[in-house]
Amino acid sequence: MKHIHIIGICGTFMGNLALLARDLGFQVSGSDLNAYPPMSTMLAEQKIDVSTGYHPDNLNHRPDLVLVGNTISRSNPEVDAMLDRGMYYTSGPQWMYENVLRDRKVIAVAGTHGKTTTTSMIAWMLDYAGLSPGYLIGGVAQNFSDAARIGDGEWFVIESDEYDTAYFDKRSKFVHYRPRIAALLNLEFDHADIFNSIEDIERQFEYFIRTLPSSGRTIANFDDTRLGEVINRSSVSPIVNFSTSGNREADWYVDSQSEDYLHSHIHSSVHGSVDLNWNIPGQHNTANALAAIATVCEIGVNVETAIEALCHFKPVKRRLELLAEVNGIKIYDDFAHHPTAILASIDAVSKIDHPKRVIAIFEPRSNTMRMGIHGQNLVDAFDLADQVYMYRAPNVVWNDRDLDRDDFFIFDSVESLLASVSRELTSGDTVLVMSNGGFENLQNRLIEQLQNNSSILSIVNSKKQ
Repeated sequence: MKHIHIIGICGTFMGNLALLARDLGFQVSGSDLNAYPPMSTMLAEQKIDVSTGYHPDNLNHRPDLVLVGNTISRSNPEVDAMLDRGMYYTSGPQWMYENVLRDRKVIAVAGTHGKTTTTSMIAWMLDYAGLSPGYLIGGVAQNFSDAARIGDGEWFVIESDEYDTAYFDKRSKFVHYRPRIAALLNLEFDHADIFNSIEDIERQFEYFIRTLPSSGRTIANFDDTRLGEVINRSSVSPIVNFSTSGNREADWYVDSQSEDYLHSHIHSSVHGSVDLNWNIPGQHNTANALAAIATVCEIGVNVETAIEALCHFKPVKRRLELLAEVNGIKIYDDFAHHPTAILASIDAVSKIDHPKRVIAIFEPRSNTMRMGIHGQNLVDAFDLADQVYMYRAPNVVWNDRDLDRDDFFIFDSVESLLASVSRELTSGDTVLVMSNGGFENLQNRLIEQLQNNSSILSIVNSKKQ
C-alpha cells in the first residue's frame, strides 16, 4: 500500500482529497498548523493521522509521495526536509487530475461566490437521478455522508477555485482539472494576497475556460457582465446562460419570484417553464440553483427530476445554517467573507425571518479582508444590518475612518465582543455570524451564554413568585 503524506491537510480541498486517496487504497497521513471543525472532526472520524505543526520528523515514516498544500510556503520546515531528503512531491490539484479526474467526465464549478453550494447541488441532483457521480465539495454537504467520493458513474463534480496551486506552481488550481462542463457563477476581485488586480483573476479564468473542449459546455451567469466578457474572449464551447434578473435573452431565467426567494418561476428556451418551491433562502441561492439545473440538464437529467432533487436538498453547513433559537433569538452561522456575499446573506435572513433587528457579527479573516482591500465596499455591505459587531485581530489592517459608523462596534478580542453582544440581544433579534474560519468557536459560545442567561432569568423569576 502506497503512503501519501499531505502537508497542510486541514484545508477543505486537501482534507477531502485525503478521503479520496484513502478510498483509492492509499495510506494517508498529514500535518497542519491550524485544525478546527468541521474538517478536523471529519479527519479524526475517518481515522486519518494528523500531526499538529510542521516538523521534519513528520516525514520520518518515508511516505511514497508528499502533497504540498497551496498555503504552504517554501520556508516551511517540513518542505525543507522533503527537499533535502529528495522525496517525490506534487500539488493536490495535479494529483487529483492524474489519479481521479483523468478518466472521468468532469464538471467544474467556479466563481467568486457560491461554489460550494452549487457543487453540492449538482452532485446531489446527479445522485438523485441515479448517476452515482464522484465529487469533491469544499464543505460539509448534508445530503452526503462525506464531502468527497470517488463514485461509480462517469461524471465527477469538483469545486474549482482560482487560488494558486502551490508555492512551486502559481497557476490557479482549476487549470489542472480539464472539465467537459464548466459552471461559471460570477467574477469579482478577491485573493489580494496573490492577485494584484481583477485583470489578473480574469486571465486565470481565461486559461481555465480554454481548457474546455469544443464539444463541452460553458454554463454562465448572464447577469455578470465582467464574467460574460471573459467568456466571450475565451470560450470555444457552446455557452448556456442563466439569469435571476428576468433577462429573457438568457437560456434559463427566473421571470417571477416571491419576496423571500422560496418560490421561483423558471423558464427555459428548451425545457419550458417549471416552478421551484423550496426552503433555501436568498436570491444568491436561487442563482446557484439555476446554474445547477442548467448544468445537469445539459447531460440529460430531466428538469422535473432536477427540481424534485432541489426540494430535497439540504444546505451545506455554515451556509446560512440556523444553529439555534434561544428565547426568540435566532443564531445563524455563515461563511460569507466578501462584501457581495455578506450583503446577500444579510438580505436573505432579513427576508426569511422578518426579524426585529439583524445583528451581524463578523470576523475579517481572509487575506483580502485582513489587508483592508474592500474598504468602503465592505462597510456598505452591512447596510441592511441594524448593528455590526466586528472582531479586529492584531493582523487586520484597516483605515479606521472606513469603520466610523454609529452602528459599528469594533473589538480587539472575541471575549469582549461576546460579552457585549450577549448583553444587547433581545427576543425577536436575528444574529448572523460570518467568518471563513473557526472564530474561536464564538457561535456556540454565544448560544451557551444566551442559554445561561435564560436559566438565570428563570431562577430570578421563580424566586420573585
